[in-house]
Amino acid sequence: MNKLQPLLSSLADQSFQDIRKLCGSYHFPRFELSFIKMQGSPGANPASIASVKIALPDSQLPEHFLQTAECKLAVADFLIRRFRHGIDRFAQQNRGKDGSGSFNTIALSQKMLIRDSVLFDDKAVYLRFIISLPAKGQGGGVFDAEQAWIMLSRELTAIVDATFFYQHYDQQTRTLLQQFVDVQKTRTEIIQFMQQQALVAFIANDAKLPRHSGVDDRPSLSGLVKTFQSPASLQITIPLSTGRSITGMGIKEGITCITGGGYHGKSTLMQAILAGVYAHIPGDGREYVVTREDAFFIRAEEGRSIRDVDISPFIGDLPNGLKTDCFSSDNASGSTSQAANIVEAIESGSRLLLFDEDTCATNFLVRDELIKKILDATQEPIKPLYSTVRSLWKKQRVSMIFVVGGLGYFLQKADTCLLMDNYRCDDITAKVRNRLGAIAEEDTPLPDFSASRRLAIDNFDPTYINRRLNKTLAKRIKDLRNAPRQLEYGMDLVNLDTVAQIAEAPQILAIGYCLLALRAQLKRLGDEPETIRFWIDWLEDEINKHGLDILKPDYPGTLSMPRKYELAAAINRIRSLRIVQE
Repeated sequence: MNKLQPLLSSLADQSFQDIRKLCGSYHFPRFELSFIKMQGSPGANPASIASVKIALPDSQLPEHFLQTAECKLAVADFLIRRFRHGIDRFAQQNRGKDGSGSFNTIALSQKMLIRDSVLFDDKAVYLRFIISLPAKGQGGGVFDAEQAWIMLSRELTAIVDATFFYQHYDQQTRTLLQQFVDVQKTRTEIIQFMQQQALVAFIANDAKLPRHSGVDDRPSLSGLVKTFQSPASLQITIPLSTGRSITGMGIKEGITCITGGGYHGKSTLMQAILAGVYAHIPGDGREYVVTREDAFFIRAEEGRSIRDVDISPFIGDLPNGLKTDCFSSDNASGSTSQAANIVEAIESGSRLLLFDEDTCATNFLVRDELIKKILDATQEPIKPLYSTVRSLWKKQRVSMIFVVGGLGYFLQKADTCLLMDNYRCDDITAKVRNRLGAIAEEDTPLPDFSASRRLAIDNFDPTYINRRLNKTLAKRIKDLRNAPRQLEYGMDLVNLDTVAQIAEAPQILAIGYCLLALRAQLKRLGDEPETIRFWIDWLEDEINKHGLDILKPDYPGTLSMPRKYELAAAINRIRSLRIVQE
């Protein structure tokens, strides 16, 4: 701190670019501040990156909260949110030119994710945050040292004191931290029980599933929200190590259909199930909605790119002699895109696929009797999913959950049938079997999707050529400020708008650096092409061992861990993707 103040003073009213001289570490009474990455213009996006380091003995965080990986994840998530709350409470914000003079964190969702913003070692906890030092004056601006000192000596000190020091927490804050840890512990035990009992999803009784809005994932504030209650026939009770237990609905492996009238809650239930691959923060309402980690949401995606995917189990040869056993398109239709999405998901290791009729290509799902009278089989290349759904389950153990409101066909194929009636869930399996007869089996031959396409060595080139300025950048990896589900990677714009289980924008940026890491390893291995599944498994294992820092981001502290299934989805949507032809 004694070193920092005179350095700030020496930079007062100097060119803003001179703040880069601040890179380094500075000791404060209870923490160490480090400037990691400094931006030379006020209001730059991304802004500068700094970190604080607090000795664990000084923080007095209870040791039992840091003994397991899931507990550390919970504490890390709590601390970054607590830091965010401290910013809102203590910092003035936007005090300088172009919005400079602000603290920030990465965008945080309702999920608890592995991030590179909070890290632990044996002796200390580190939190990386975004900081924009203040500028003033005309033109490019000059450094406002006086306001910078206020930010660091007063506001940051207050934020750190409120965030990290357990002895300063009031009882409500201590209880909240305990709740974060308890959610993770309980969720781990639910997952273990699900594995033992062959369940694909669990929805706890009294879960609050409706969201604030279609663009706001926080819980609904309406006083009319009905909490979830399991039908008696599907209700299970999971014993916990604490001596307590948790009760709710267990969905078994196989084919499940969720039906009901419009606005009765079937899509709300599906949205909760697909979000259940992540842990949720206390108070979200879906803390104990848990879905098997390999679940992947499948939908139609007109216009996407497809590269060398065998969609022949679902789409026969197309007009003009176009083969579908190695299908490529720069502008896929609804049906071909949905077929590719299924094959790619299975290829990446998913054995739990989720469908909502509202986002599917109807002609891909079924062919009704009337259209069969008009078009004979030779005129329609699409082999509807309805005709293969039981084979996918029986032969490849791919479980599926469908939301259907107008297509009763899939009820004929379902092991479990659920009815959502005014947000009440009923098990109508016996009723469906009584009215529609026994499950309609089929025996459709299917290829092995798991060992198909192999990545060429020269993939994922990050080079960007700006032809207008005649300038070449060795690397461009950025998420778009106004399109947070799109990734600029090299010359590719990777559109992930329809990849439903991306939880927050920092996962998009992390996917970009995952691609860069894969490129480096592909080149190291030389001429031994491997499958996409091989590469995403390898990278997931490396990140689990060494953390997100192995991705070497330009701005440390700005990444959230993506699932390998979303990484595979991004790979498959790269228009320059190259597959080895065998």
